[in-house]
Amino acid sequence: MSMSSTCQSSQAEIPGHDERLSDLTFVAFDVETTGLSPIACRIVELCAVKFSLDGTISETFSTLIDPGHPIPAEVSALHGITDEMVAGAPGPQEALEKFFAWLGGARPVLMAHNASFDVEFIKVEALRCGLPIPQNLVLDTLYMAQVLVSDCANYKLKTLSEHFGFGGSLYHRALDDSIYVEKLFRKLLDICGHSTVAQLHSTGSVAVFGVSLQENGRERLSPPALKTLGLLEEAIGGESRVRITYQSEFKSTRVVMPKAVIESRGSVYLNAFCLKSQADRTFRVDKIVEAVVVSQK
Repeated sequence: MSMSSTCQSSQAEIPGHDERLSDLTFVAFDVETTGLSPIACRIVELCAVKFSLDGTISETFSTLIDPGHPIPAEVSALHGITDEMVAGAPGPQEALEKFFAWLGGARPVLMAHNASFDVEFIKVEALRCGLPIPQNLVLDTLYMAQVLVSDCANYKLKTLSEHFGFGGSLYHRALDDSIYVEKLFRKLLDICGHSTVAQLHSTGSVAVFGVSLQENGRERLSPPALKTLGLLEEAIGGESRVRITYQSEFKSTRVVMPKAVIESRGSVYLNAFCLKSQADRTFRVDKIVEAVVVSQK
């Protein structure tokens, strides 16, 4: 099976509302990153636990990822992942291709704690790499816990793990946190007694991977910005070079080779190779005040 056919899961494969949870496969996953912004920062670790409620399925996925630039010292202090540890690790595209293949399509129900964070990082990285975005259902154990648990000091994964008696000594590493998420999900099911996909949906904690409730970023662009976006999209995938004038804190002009358009949290971005810095850079499309094709393949 090709990687594209593995990744391009159809909506019809998603578990239906009447399906029983005991018949499904679940994947608890977690990412560690270089910071909080999925646009400015990158993934350095991706891990997951694949399981069934009856215990007949139990597999793990774990990889460090070379983000392509140094990990800030204050972030390394949090999760313990250093530049030396990721040196020689797979790059984002190789890591995501392996992860998506390991998922095996849209049937598994994914879950994470504060899932929007992990989902957005994976979605943005997949768009950068030109990979299809998974269409699996994703459950947020943070939201589910907020609905079902009323006697806990807060809803951090560490606090909930200790509250339910399975807390450990290591947090903010992706595999350990994935294991905690699986255990938390099982405890939450014990509380609510849900047994079908429809009942999970009733908690309001389930969504489709990569589908944001925020406003579509393209709909917010002005007509000039939409025209610029069209020019940039036409330049993607070839050897076209585009001179852009970018207005951030200061106005600057540079020549770039467009690689991908990324929508994240209500904004639209251009990922491009910048000839000035000789590295990939990301630009908000609504801040590109002029774009002119200066050479084509």
